[in-house]
Amino acid sequence: MQEADFHEVSDELINFANDLTEDWAPSFISAAILHAAARYNAYNYLTGNSSDKSEQAALDYYSDQYTRMLKESIAELKEQL
Repeated sequence: MQEADFHEVSDELINFANDLTEDWAPSFISAAILHAAARYNAYNYLTGNSSDKSEQAALDYYSDQYTRMLKESIAELKEQL
C-alpha cells in the first residue's frame, strides 16, 4: 500500500463525514465513526488470515494505532488551526 493511497482513502472518509455534518452534529458523527471503525476492525480481526488470533493482541494493536494516529493528528491540526 502506498502512503499516498492511504491518505487519499482517509481524506475520502473525512469528506464523507464532513458532508454528514450538514444533517448531524459533529460529535454524533465522531461517535458513529468510532463505532464503525470498531465494527470494521473487529470483522477484519475475526475473518483475517492472521496466525495470531489473540484477542488481547488485536485490542493492543488497534488501540496503539489509534492512539498514535490521534496524537499525530492533534499535533498537525494544532499548527493549522
